Amino acid sequence: MGLREHRYPSLYQVNTRVWLRELAESLGERATLDDIRDSELDRIAHAGFDWIWFLGVWQSGLAGQRVSLESPEWQAEFRAVLPDLERDDVCGSCFEITKYAVHSDFGGDAALERLRDKLHE
Repeated sequence: MGLREHRYPSLYQVNTRVWLRELAESLGERATLDDIRDSELDRIAHAGFDWIWFLGVWQSGLAGQRVSLESPEWQAEFRAVLPDLERDDVCGSCFEITKYAVHSDFGGDAALERLRDKLHE
């Protein structure tokens, strides 16, 4: 048996908001889960990953964003990394889940279902 049959499954975790923001910059417009290219999914699969975990895909609220915006210490950290930080760049915590539905910014539940179908292909 080859090495692949004996290895443990591997998980590729992405920060969904960051990934879609980078994709939006390359597209020159807002991006959702529907805009993730097959070639990118193929690249991840060819690297040997079995699963993709979309961190922060669930609907989050405004409380985490408010905490992040009101914390001087966190603001200093954010600005050290992103000097051109704007208010809209602060989304709060992806762990502040208000509803187990795909975040509206990412295209909603239907977009995740279509992405799952692509991944299964």
